[in-house]
Amino acid sequence: MAAITSLVTLGGKVCMDSRAEEISIVRLADGTIQAGWFAACTDGITAVGANPTGDLDEMIGIALPRYDTEPSAAYTITRPIDIVIPQGGHLYNVLIKNPAVALLYAGEPLIAIAGTAGALDKSGNIELEHVARLFDDVLTGTTYATIIWGV
Repeated sequence: MAAITSLVTLGGKVCMDSRAEEISIVRLADGTIQAGWFAACTDGITAVGANPTGDLDEMIGIALPRYDTEPSAAYTITRPIDIVIPQGGHLYNVLIKNPAVALLYAGEPLIAIAGTAGALDKSGNIELEHVARLFDDVLTGTTYATIIWGV
């Protein structure tokens, strides 16, 4: 097993097991957000990487890949992007904060306060506050992982 540092390594897809039609919205890119990042919107128009300070009421979903942009590249500013609204129990490939421990195990809870814009994190005792769980084990150095939303 190796550390995963690109959405491309996970197949370049965000939605992994859509058992039903996914719900998505469109916002304009801010010039920094990438596929697999958690998106926030404070002005009703522009998607940015979710605020890492814990101000999560603006979080709207996960940025999806565009046909004309590499999954590991930032979207061009003001370009319309699709953002999937995560559904409970579905699998998504997303940005996570590089874990500081040697290994995080499948099933560990993650929250959206990561100190890294657009990422999820395993931070402290978060079992009651999590928004997702890891689907697979991840090594130190990993920055993209598959998660199960809302379980």
